[in-house]
Amino acid sequence: MSRVQSVQINLRVPGQVMADLDHLAQEERVARIDLARKILLEGVAQRKRELALRLYREGKASKSRAAEIAGISLWELLDLAAQAELPAPYTLEEAVEDVRRLVARLLGQAPAT
Repeated sequence: MSRVQSVQINLRVPGQVMADLDHLAQEERVARIDLARKILLEGVAQRKRELALRLYREGKASKSRAAEIAGISLWELLDLAAQAELPAPYTLEEAVEDVRRLVARLLGQAPAT
């Protein structure tokens, strides 16, 4: 089993944010640091999804690439795109890219770019 290396960060936040964090941690019966870590991780994941959807909407990333950026499966990305009411055209280039990625994954190789 591999261990994920973690690093320490120090943040300055407004006093009200700290008070809110303390209140939430008390209500959820968890340590402040554990709640702060959870909120940070959830926020980063959300921002990655937002970035991926924006790049896809702007035509700067295919569905497959957007899913990679977001760190989610293609199916999850399709669900997010549908929820965001983004158009769902499937171009020939995307189909070719998806097939290449699938073949590479099946062969245990990195996809060719």
